[in-house]
Amino acid sequence: MTARDSDLDNPYGYAPEIWRLFRTAPNAGAFPPGTDGVVAAEAGTPAARSVLRLELRVDAGMVADARFRAYGCPASIAVGAYIAGWVRGRSMAELSTLKAGDLREALEIPEDRAHCALLGEDALRAVLARYSREST
Repeated sequence: MTARDSDLDNPYGYAPEIWRLFRTAPNAGAFPPGTDGVVAAEAGTPAARSVLRLELRVDAGMVADARFRAYGCPASIAVGAYIAGWVRGRSMAELSTLKAGDLREALEIPEDRAHCALLGEDALRAVLARYSREST
């Protein structure tokens, strides 16, 4: 594929990593009902009409696997895909270190889409809060 073909494939000019994650959506979906160790939560931004649901399969305090479902623009979907990949193999305690600024930097999210990175941070906080409630 030439650069020109790539430009046609990405008509809105999203950063390459956003477009790649949007197009491939690795880890998209949900775990089958009844899967052991799954902690799920979601966050949304009414103004942008975006929703991000994270499902983490946790084993001994470590994220063994992750899935996401997102409704929103390509940047919102890319944030979900990025987080679902990033959390694997990390401790639940470590997840709180990923912030919106980190997501913006890693995915080159522009200022006008900053709410997508905040959506990701909010979804992580929600799943951590649910994990905390369910594990005590």
